[in-house]
Amino acid sequence: MKNIIYFLLLSCMMACSSDFLDKDPLDKVSGKNFWRSEEDVKLALTGCYALLSAQSDNNSISEGFGAFTMYWDGISDDAWPRSGSFNSIATSQLEPTTGGIVNDMYYLNYKAIATCNYFLANVDKAKLNATTTAQYKAQVYFLRAYYYSQLCKTYGGVIITLQPEELNYPQDMKKSTKEQVVEQVLKDIDTALVSLPDDVYSGKIVKATALGLKARVLLYNERWAEAAAAAKQIIDGGKFRIADEFYGLFVKPGQNNNPEIIFSARYQLPNLINTIDYQMGWDQWERIQPIKGLADAFECKDGKKITESPLYDPAHPYDNRDARLRRTIYVPGDPWKYSAEGIFDPAKDGNNRTGFLVKKYLDTTRAPTDYSTRSDQDFVLIRYADILLMYAEAKNEVSGPDQSVYDAVNAVRGRKSVQQPPLPEGLSQDQMRERIRQERRVEFALEGLRYFDLLRWKTAATVLPAVVNPGGVNRKFFPKNYVFPFPQAEVDSYLSLEQNDDY
Repeated sequence: MKNIIYFLLLSCMMACSSDFLDKDPLDKVSGKNFWRSEEDVKLALTGCYALLSAQSDNNSISEGFGAFTMYWDGISDDAWPRSGSFNSIATSQLEPTTGGIVNDMYYLNYKAIATCNYFLANVDKAKLNATTTAQYKAQVYFLRAYYYSQLCKTYGGVIITLQPEELNYPQDMKKSTKEQVVEQVLKDIDTALVSLPDDVYSGKIVKATALGLKARVLLYNERWAEAAAAAKQIIDGGKFRIADEFYGLFVKPGQNNNPEIIFSARYQLPNLINTIDYQMGWDQWERIQPIKGLADAFECKDGKKITESPLYDPAHPYDNRDARLRRTIYVPGDPWKYSAEGIFDPAKDGNNRTGFLVKKYLDTTRAPTDYSTRSDQDFVLIRYADILLMYAEAKNEVSGPDQSVYDAVNAVRGRKSVQQPPLPEGLSQDQMRERIRQERRVEFALEGLRYFDLLRWKTAATVLPAVVNPGGVNRKFFPKNYVFPFPQAEVDSYLSLEQNDDY
């Protein structure tokens, strides 16, 4: 947590305004020269948003929470990570010294939290009218809640700090319990809800964004009735709906003014770019590769598993399947104009180890790609389909599968470009639970939710060891892995920070 207070704020301000460089010193934000106008407040607010889509000097996709999303699927049962710290975790080498994501999730979240704390402590100095100030604060309260929720779902209990510090956090700060962190997150969300606009999402946080995060946090902590109530507020509000086209949710221009997107990490050419097209596809790095288990999870068009459907043909295993399959991943034989044969053949792809490639989030108009490719897909962090399935899951746990549960799940399955049959009537609570979990897997594949779903369902210790990595070695998952370890350097620096159990 050392020396992080001004990092994001400064980098954002320097990136957003060349004039700023002529006004203020580069090593600190001067209270005397800043917080004078609404433009200053807007620059500081942009700094609070920055970690959602921040990038390093070499445009690495490893920075920014939006860009993290697909990597989490690499340590689930849906994909394999070709290299890096996620590969270490997938091969059961998750330790305090693993580095990479173990460090990034910790330090980057605290950098963002520090920026939010600084904003909240100083924004009143700009002396804007009370309503305007409250609306700016509401966005930052939400963002602080989001960053703490990221820490909590990854590490469990963490240090809570709500005040800016000049240099370093006090050495004697102790971590709070997971329950205390959750309550702080919910408190910030409720504070934000008072002043957020009840509007559609256009890049800035709205009331539905905060309610969506609230539903997710409550769901992850098995507070079923409260989670269902938060999700239902969005449903009843009527401002969002299931988008007709599934693939369009993940590339532009389909993302522009999309009625399903509630919260996203935003990119915009020419200045704010990501490298997902180069990192994930087109015979380049292919850092995340879907595995056969994910492909097999997609039902046939009649709504039956491939082991039960007369539509399933082993000679053509990917025909007659849920339309989301080929909008999510490339399967062998798919049209693929970037090879001489015009089809995707993993046997002729030197980087491919699983037989499948990512399609979700890849923009085919930019292929073939190289280091110069400039991509601007937004990474979707909360969307309306998740609201519906969170509502269905929570409501089912409270009172079983009533009509509202069926309606929510069937709305996702009935998307115009998907049109999977409605769920069969008469499901028990247990059967509905399994159907909802199945629906989440195929709907949100490669969106970074699957790994955390396995953790919260307490099924990771059963599901993940059954996954076979390329090369024939099964993954491992130990009880301690339900939370990440704190970075070893952080434990060494803060002797009062107690390492998570068994690490």
